[in-house]
Amino acid sequence: MLRQPVLQRPHGFTLVEVMLVMLLIGLLATTVVMNFSGESREERLEKETERFTQLFQFVAETAMLKQQEWGLYVAPDHYGFLYYSSADAKWLPATEPASLDRHKLPEHLSLQLELEGLPGEETNLLSQLDWQTEDDEQPAPDSKVPVLPQVFILSSGEISPFQLLFTEASDLTPLYSSVSTDFSIPLSRTAASEALP
Repeated sequence: MLRQPVLQRPHGFTLVEVMLVMLLIGLLATTVVMNFSGESREERLEKETERFTQLFQFVAETAMLKQQEWGLYVAPDHYGFLYYSSADAKWLPATEPASLDRHKLPEHLSLQLELEGLPGEETNLLSQLDWQTEDDEQPAPDSKVPVLPQVFILSSGEISPFQLLFTEASDLTPLYSSVSTDFSIPLSRTAASEALP
């Protein structure tokens, strides 16, 4: 009996199959690069507001535990904490732990501190205190640390009301997030959004 030869399919891939595989590899590579190339704008903004919130919480708790007065100072590109030294009778920059030292914001992020026009401002006991310093105690012109804090964090647990606006402006549409308090911790935070809080 004669066997009929079996038709064999040619070996190799068609052009369509090769192009499909190349497309899938390209899509996977793009996904991997996007996941590892860095944080999104929202993540960067959330990370900075979370860092600030945790540090402020730590300082407020430290003020109550140590019965020591603390404060916050803010500039458009950085912020830091001060504490009142009874021995020196003045406000000194906090350097320990290192996370309390002056923190410079990453590129495209900025801060704006609002102290006036907040709820309860008239009944705030801190506004009645005289925190003025002597005229000879002015900061050096090139100093980035002020003589007095802008926000007071007292050992009694009272905090002067404030709203701190974080802005991420690396794109045409800025993103905003805010951190605020009326008189005490915990702080209130808003999620990153294109709308002003």
